[in-house]
Amino acid sequence: MTPEAILNQSAVALNQSQRETYFEQGYLVFPELIGHTELLVIRDAVNNVLDMSREVDVSNHQFDLEKGHSSENPKLRRVALVDDLDINLWKFCKDSVVTDIAVDILGPNIRFRDLFINFKWAGGGAEVKWHQDIAFYPHTNVNTCQFLLALEDVESDQGPLQVIPNSHLGPIHLHYNAEGNWAAAISESDLKLAGVNKAIELRGKAGTLSVHHSCTIHGSEQNMSQRGRPMLVITYSAADAIPYTAAPYLSSHFSELVRGSQPRYAHHQELQMPLPPDWSSGYTSIFNHQEQAENDA
Repeated sequence: MTPEAILNQSAVALNQSQRETYFEQGYLVFPELIGHTELLVIRDAVNNVLDMSREVDVSNHQFDLEKGHSSENPKLRRVALVDDLDINLWKFCKDSVVTDIAVDILGPNIRFRDLFINFKWAGGGAEVKWHQDIAFYPHTNVNTCQFLLALEDVESDQGPLQVIPNSHLGPIHLHYNAEGNWAAAISESDLKLAGVNKAIELRGKAGTLSVHHSCTIHGSEQNMSQRGRPMLVITYSAADAIPYTAAPYLSSHFSELVRGSQPRYAHHQELQMPLPPDWSSGYTSIFNHQEQAENDA
């Protein structure tokens, strides 16, 4: 569906002004939207996942470890496929206010794509360079979005998410370096025209939810505080947005319809859609890919 068609649908959770702002700016923020009781359930589930990482000593497709990780002192960059690790996390993805908001900005028919936790560990948790999500998982149209739920308070010194307003209306950039190798980030030359100086930090108290368009340019700096910055990250797509490439993260719920019904047609949008590498042979995380690109430079 086009933005105009989506805006003509009845809203579920948002008002019309919020929906219009999303399509104009490429993101929305909902301060402390998730209440204390629901947040406690999610935190308990995340702590269970953290305990699972104690058995892991080398980064793999699911657990991306920070330097210094050990069973006694777990330190993580990301854990993926967590919808398969805890039923409460899957329930939150499948039916909550988050799915209601997804309907209001993607249309009535919604597919779940993936769920992971970015931990941004205290005392130097890794930065994420500027990128666009759609470059990692191209679709027949750009109606995919990513939600971030702050599990703890997020302030400027913790490396909060930064977004460039209106950047989703510009081009989808190549995420390769000058040598033609995957860099998982936008090149410095393209960033000069992207308006990085206009980036906005998305800070907030625990329970704050944000959502950004798959073409919105975003990133985050290192966490230089002594407080962790764990984020639950959920991706949805419109059901008529069909992926061109293998999924980086393929859980048992990948592409499951969580709202609405199966579409009869794919929606093909005319645009220049860059293609990433073939992920069918494996994928770790954006942290690992950006680190490898920097080491190879």
